[in-house]
Amino acid sequence: MKRFIALSILWVAALTVLCSCSETKETSEYSNWEERNSDYIESIAQQCAQFRSQGVTVDNAQENQMFRLLSYKLDPSQEWENSSYVYCQVIKNGNGTDTPFFTDSVYVNYRLRLIPTDNYPEGQVMDQSYKTAKLDPDINIPAAFQVSSCVKGVSTALMYMNCGDIWRIYIPQGLGYGSSPKTGSSIPEYSTLIFDLNLVEIARTGQELSPR
Repeated sequence: MKRFIALSILWVAALTVLCSCSETKETSEYSNWEERNSDYIESIAQQCAQFRSQGVTVDNAQENQMFRLLSYKLDPSQEWENSSYVYCQVIKNGNGTDTPFFTDSVYVNYRLRLIPTDNYPEGQVMDQSYKTAKLDPDINIPAAFQVSSCVKGVSTALMYMNCGDIWRIYIPQGLGYGSSPKTGSSIPEYSTLIFDLNLVEIARTGQELSPR
């Protein structure tokens, strides 16, 4: 009987420790979030710098290469810190030759993730226009946006994309939602935004996107 009681006490203690660890992991998902996101974007900037040293730019980037784009809000004749840039990785170059203007409308396939964490090694998916595991422009139904309605980081990238392009873009929090979480969303403040973007169609001001 005493042995049974002792084993029961050990079992309860073990369950308590496991539950405690689980709660700690859950509550720490966003701990030091601002610092972690800042460190993450700095690491992305360093990766991008390696390609910049090889002369890679938005005009000549090939698949899996990276480049950076200064926020459209800022003066390119001045020097800016790393958090003022959008970092772009080419997944696929499209065949289009036109790029959207700020006032244009676009069709875009997209998936938005946060930075990798223990619980989400690939980054937690926060929003998406397609439900397939991987982006497939042949079957995915794109979402319609005005370029001007997007966060600064997305608008900046879109104005350099050609139709058919698929990019992964890393947006520092200051070019995303900053210190204020998105209304009606669970995206926490200070979040780096990681978008997989596929530009499908452009409609100039006064024109309409094709029916889908």
